[in-house]
Amino acid sequence: MGPERSDRVGRRRVVAVAAAIAAALVVALVVAVPRLLPGLAPDERAATPAVDPTCVARADAPVGEVGVQPAAWVRFCPLADEGAAQRVRHPQGVVTGDLAASVAASLAETQDGRPECTPFQETPGPTGLFRIEVGLADGRVAEIAGDTGCSARDQVLFAQLETTLLMQAAGEAGPPGAMPAPVTCPSELTTVRTNADGASAGLLVEPPRERWQSTVPLLALPAVAADVCAYRGDGRRREPVDQWQVGLPVAETVRSAATTRVWLGAVADCEPDPGATSYVVVLTDATGTARTLAIDTTRCSTVQAAVGTPPVDTYLGLAEPGLVRLVQRSRP
Repeated sequence: MGPERSDRVGRRRVVAVAAAIAAALVVALVVAVPRLLPGLAPDERAATPAVDPTCVARADAPVGEVGVQPAAWVRFCPLADEGAAQRVRHPQGVVTGDLAASVAASLAETQDGRPECTPFQETPGPTGLFRIEVGLADGRVAEIAGDTGCSARDQVLFAQLETTLLMQAAGEAGPPGAMPAPVTCPSELTTVRTNADGASAGLLVEPPRERWQSTVPLLALPAVAADVCAYRGDGRRREPVDQWQVGLPVAETVRSAATTRVWLGAVADCEPDPGATSYVVVLTDATGTARTLAIDTTRCSTVQAAVGTPPVDTYLGLAEPGLVRLVQRSRP
């Protein structure tokens, strides 16, 4: 076996491992969310340590300290201005206490031996840059920077903290409601007609800084339902041809893929494909908050999303083929 073939096989193995770990995280989410949703009485909640709300400009502890020194808290932080166009959207909040120590240990294990940026597939740009801060018990801060389009391990790093924050937010949100009624598919490919605000909508308000720097996620809680509207045609000749609804775990898998499997900020010049099937995907969480994606496969698989509260139609980038296939195959 030549070195080039060996490298390809090695990458496939890494991708397979990452996919298995990601699937395990989704299963853990499905199992854990119902347990978390009832929440705890106020006197049962441990006191939350004070955490400086401002992310540090420069980490003062080496990344090798993560998992070696005790961790007091873990969180995502925004990117510097120069990386904002390719930032991956992530849940807000911070993990503290014993859970932070556990998450930090998992991050350290995944981080150990992580390769330099060597994408395992061709991409027109970074899939998603992210930054994780780990507050150590001695007051220092370590930083893990990654790119979900760079390596399978980076995808797992992101998923480890994202899943924990989503589960934590779900536990604070209260009991879930019934599955939402199927949406009425809009007559055109749009993100502005199928959104709703539930109790979690306040977690999607844009922060008081420039919107283009925002890391507000598509949903603040796990997606418990996904409505898919399928369209054929192009432009004004487009018409709905099918629709379906799925629940957990498929809905949450679609939400996760829409976060990490888009070439963020990328543009492309391709031949129109009027025969392709395009999609409007409405993701709904347990509180009834719904936000919409539109994937236009007739135009290079461009992705628009209703982002924030109030929802604003926002260009995300280009859908990876894997995201398009996931939506196509989600039909029960």
